[in-house]
Amino acid sequence: MKILSLPFYQRARWLAQPMNSGNYRKWLIERSSLTKQLQSKTKGFKVKPLSVHDGLPYLDESVLLGLTPHHQALLRDVILMDHKQALVFAHSVLPHKSLRGAWRGLSRLGNKPLGAALFADPRVLRAPLQYKKISLHHVLYQQVAQHIDRLPPSLWARRSIFQLKSAYQHQTIMVTEVFLPAVLELK
Repeated sequence: MKILSLPFYQRARWLAQPMNSGNYRKWLIERSSLTKQLQSKTKGFKVKPLSVHDGLPYLDESVLLGLTPHHQALLRDVILMDHKQALVFAHSVLPHKSLRGAWRGLSRLGNKPLGAALFADPRVLRAPLQYKKISLHHVLYQQVAQHIDRLPPSLWARRSIFQLKSAYQHQTIMVTEVFLPAVLELK
């Protein structure tokens, strides 16, 4: 699967490599399930749902998912936590046309991790990861700031598209993960 580049949206441009990401690099480049990684490094892993609603994806998300700019999708925001410590903010875009068949239940996950469902199905392919260091002017940073106090001036994020190939259709969703400073404390 090829991910489109967005040269006309310089501020929206994501990177193919997490340049100068320091200690976040090992978390950013790992292609296996982030849920499993966190579960193995925490004693109290949980998913805290923040919002699940129909809404408009951001323009760059719509373009990558092949949606028209006014096409609504199911938007899901959660925080991955260790007990009461926020580790990762996750923002998912699930086009309604993708919430059929094997992915019908993704709209009702509640406090269950999306990653567990995606990585459990061998038919699911993951596109290459994209990376971005987001600052307080970025909409994702602002979303995180609504739920987390005392954030540093910038945060590292990664995103990718997951595709379920079936005999009848190709379903896609996008998952963006914003790594919070507490994730660096995990060994």
